[in-house]
Amino acid sequence: MASPFTAKHASVAPTTDIIRQGRSTLVTTLQMFKILGLNCLATAYVLSVMHLDGVKLGDIQATISGVFTASFFLFISHARPLPTLSAERPHPNIFSYVFLSLLGQFSLSTCFSWFSSVKEAQKYMPDECIEPDSNFYPNLVNTVSYMVNMMIQVATFAVNYMGHPFNQSITENKPFLYALLAAVGFFTVITSMLFRDLNDWLKLVPLPKGLRDKLLIWAFLMFLVCYMWERLLRWAFPGRIPSWKRRQKLAVANLEKKRV
Repeated sequence: MASPFTAKHASVAPTTDIIRQGRSTLVTTLQMFKILGLNCLATAYVLSVMHLDGVKLGDIQATISGVFTASFFLFISHARPLPTLSAERPHPNIFSYVFLSLLGQFSLSTCFSWFSSVKEAQKYMPDECIEPDSNFYPNLVNTVSYMVNMMIQVATFAVNYMGHPFNQSITENKPFLYALLAAVGFFTVITSMLFRDLNDWLKLVPLPKGLRDKLLIWAFLMFLVCYMWERLLRWAFPGRIPSWKRRQKLAVANLEKKRV
């Protein structure tokens, strides 16, 4: 940490580099904690409330979800800081911003996905009692729960990714972008049942046509509303611009007037 300040350099470049990389690390850590919080809330809901209805995930289903999650976190950590030092600082109100973002996104995703999708799937289920500790077997509620879990997972990473003015944007972080596109394509394929063998391998039962269309529409609406909520909070809790930056702009403007 002391090397930029003890380096024998004719400019302040070493100091700006350590500040730029430090802000990038802070922002990356913050977004990882947010994503982990949302994933933990969604998983806890599945393992507690949905477990009472006998809903479980198959081994292959859980493995695929884990691979996507690990890939997302890996590619997020590889995001590079921007070469220029921004005058904007990271969010000063971390606790209020993070808690509001977590509660808002979890409430929206639960309302749009879990309650709507699972309740809709239960209408097509026969009247039978599934014991919570019974063995796993494919059913419509399990299939919808897995698809909803995948939908929330992709939306959480896409919405909470923090790019400019500190890190690369999603389009600039190519590995993360390709992983997101692969997850969206995977969700679209299994929901629309384009490859029936893939659904059979994942132990996903066929969806009724009406429910299939609703899942795709709800997925888009959930992502859109969560994205708008996150952007609203970032606007309400902006990063502060230091006062010396404003004084610097005024000094430059006065200097240009004198030259004219």
